[in-house]
Amino acid sequence: MQRPSFRPSSRSPSPVARRAAQSQPPAASYSPPPPSQQQAWEPAQQAQHTQQAAAPAGRQRTWQDPEFAAQTLAAFPEKSVASVEEARCLIEKGGYIFLDVRPPIELEEEGRFAGATNIPLVHAERVFDAASGKRELEEWTNEDFVDQVKWRFPDLNTPLLVGDADGARLAVEALELLDDAGYTCLVGLKGGFAAWTRVFDSKGARRGASETVTA
Repeated sequence: MQRPSFRPSSRSPSPVARRAAQSQPPAASYSPPPPSQQQAWEPAQQAQHTQQAAAPAGRQRTWQDPEFAAQTLAAFPEKSVASVEEARCLIEKGGYIFLDVRPPIELEEEGRFAGATNIPLVHAERVFDAASGKRELEEWTNEDFVDQVKWRFPDLNTPLLVGDADGARLAVEALELLDDAGYTCLVGLKGGFAAWTRVFDSKGARRGASETVTA
């Protein structure tokens, strides 16, 4: 039997999915100040860098900080897309369920979110491709995705934090499907597993103070 290939939804995205898709802002361009302003500008920049370097590590915004946690819990689910620190706060303090929608083969090859529930949006396996001479990843749609989520989390008010590899294709499609299915408390993880694993290891421990992410 031929497997159905994975095709992203052609529907107009819901607000939560649209914000997830647009969560990566374009890089800002830099224009130096005109020569007449450089004399005043450069000392100000030097002072700013000195202040930043002197800022104590305790001022970094992490999910353990009570003020940051209170602001985060008040902002979601309306904010829709969470940074890594916000996501950890929602899981630890907000009762959110971490839903990993990557196929199992990606978990085996790339690693896992600590404590996440895996319900894949797509199935995948590596198949030998004669043209390239390599084993390429072949994906096909998990037609039972929504039913599997509903079986695991029948309460449509269950707060779900949705993550994939990079916070893009699979997460956006999953958020759209779950929104259509009636789930009311949905948040996407900005940057997906790639962003999460830069901050936390496979057991959920922070990798190092130098890698703390500010929100």
